[in-house]
Amino acid sequence: MKKVFLLSFAFLFVIACSSNNTDGLPDDGDTVVTDGNNGSDNDGSGSDNDNTTDKDVIIGTWTLYLGTDQREVDECLKKTTFIFNEDKSLTYTEYNIDNNTCVEVTDNGYKGEWINNDNGTYNIRRHGFTSGQDIDFTFENNNNNMILVGRTYKRN
Repeated sequence: MKKVFLLSFAFLFVIACSSNNTDGLPDDGDTVVTDGNNGSDNDGSGSDNDNTTDKDVIIGTWTLYLGTDQREVDECLKKTTFIFNEDKSLTYTEYNIDNNTCVEVTDNGYKGEWINNDNGTYNIRRHGFTSGQDIDFTFENNNNNMILVGRTYKRN
């Protein structure tokens, strides 16, 4: 599970990195993007958006719940979070087991900004990078589940 988790985030990191970054250090500009379905709940209710507020569906704190194998992750991995703020800032924090201890994986965490592209995608610009690309985000269960790279995050 740990290998699959790390490989997926390595993939996410690789596609978010810009070839314009010559020193290998983050710049204030790289981008990752997501398909937000603009609030589609995909729960079969027939409602396009059960989220009754005017806030963007992505705003909130999301904790990892299911891995790519669609099995519930352990309590340590459940500390892994995305926080999307109303001011369009974001924070990603990752946790994993190291020597039987739950620890934050600081090398994989990052901060950045997000923009709703109004076409079903979100542009996620990581601090320290100048460009990136679109990555699909899907929202389900009345916008309480967010699926990213095969993992399901629950809204807190």
